[in-house]
Amino acid sequence: MNITDRRRILGPSNAKPLVFERLESSEQAAQPPQEKNNENESMYIKNGLVSNANGSSYLELKRGESSEQCTILLSSVYGPRPSRGAFSSKASLSVQFKEVTIEKIPSGELKEICNFLSNIFSAVINLERYPKSGIDIFLSLIKNPITSDEANLEPIIAACVNGITLALADAGIEIFDTVSAGTYKRNVVAFSKNGTEVVGLWKDKEDDTANDILSVIENCRGNYLQNRKGIIEYLIRSKNADI
Repeated sequence: MNITDRRRILGPSNAKPLVFERLESSEQAAQPPQEKNNENESMYIKNGLVSNANGSSYLELKRGESSEQCTILLSSVYGPRPSRGAFSSKASLSVQFKEVTIEKIPSGELKEICNFLSNIFSAVINLERYPKSGIDIFLSLIKNPITSDEANLEPIIAACVNGITLALADAGIEIFDTVSAGTYKRNVVAFSKNGTEVVGLWKDKEDDTANDILSVIENCRGNYLQNRKGIIEYLIRSKNADI
């Protein structure tokens, strides 16, 4: 008795299985090599320390084992609060340093930093969610490592991006994504959407070792993923503690 399996269609008897080439080697060859950067960097986070603010974050970014290589920043968010004057369909945003302990940073560079941060978070915050309102962000730099005669702005800017994101989350202000920043050779790149979108790039004018923008972005992305992971883990722990 000839019994045929009618539940499936059998292929030819001489058929051979398909063999696909591994894509790992080609993908790795296409990407520029990443240097190991900030391997010993650690982050300490504490939200809600400023009682009169709508949201705040205390952030310590430590590099290496030395306590001197540590950037400490306090970020405070006030708003959204009603604004006076003509009606506006979306909230206005301002970023400024409330106090800075390092007097070597010129006021012109501080203004550039504030404009850089304002441009980033104007695209990240859902400003249309808060019409005729104002959101004010104040940054207090408590400590920053001094590596030379000139102040190193790289850790300051990276701490500001990460600190503002945490303070906005503490204030309950709607943002499109968790923004964080990565650093590489005195350059800072702010990412969103899990590192697939660049929302801000600060390139050191005197840095001659990282002329390749793509190389800078790729090396900053690894540090961004590390910082973003720390931010999200802290926010999840804080949320679970409140339940």
